[in-house]
Amino acid sequence: MTQVLESKLFSVTIFKTQVPDNDYLKSELVPKITHNSQYLEIPEDWTTDRVKTSYLKEPEGLELLNNGSEYQSLLFEKYNICFSNIFDRQYEMMIDEIWYNFYSNGEYQEEHDHLGDAFSPSHFSCIHFLSFDPEQHKFPQFRDPISQLRVLSLELDRNNCGEIYEPNIKEGDLLMFPSYLKHRVPAGKPTEYPRITISFNIKMLKYD
Repeated sequence: MTQVLESKLFSVTIFKTQVPDNDYLKSELVPKITHNSQYLEIPEDWTTDRVKTSYLKEPEGLELLNNGSEYQSLLFEKYNICFSNIFDRQYEMMIDEIWYNFYSNGEYQEEHDHLGDAFSPSHFSCIHFLSFDPEQHKFPQFRDPISQLRVLSLELDRNNCGEIYEPNIKEGDLLMFPSYLKHRVPAGKPTEYPRITISFNIKMLKYD
């Protein structure tokens, strides 16, 4: 019998690690974010009708993550520990956007990417699961970036090729993924334990 060799090509890598001292970060930030959530607005170009996010701007006088703030500095300190474990070469980076999302009443987030400005796109994006219960909350779902091209071709059954990847998440996890990767959050159920994530984008300045 002739041997059949199979090769898996051009994989997309998603990194997952744990943010140090997440319990402390949660105790500091969750009460404040929960309070601020009632003053947040939904961006006009978002499809979701209820998600509470500071993506556009934080409530005036209630800023937590603005440049130079105590909490932004604290988070960056913890995130830099994560990055030192992820990157395998000397690097420099810039976090150019950071915001929080609050889910408690069946909210969802439609499919989107984080590429941003076509002339100065983000390289990586991150999600920090500050407050998360896998028994109550929905995992993010990532779409295969060539799923549309696959429609024009055919996959063998044994390739087990799906369009959606759903990572197993626990509280305190941080995901880092290419900013072009489309993802969404399915609608959840009302809960008294909020799903709170902190999202941010990264531009690499040096990697050698």
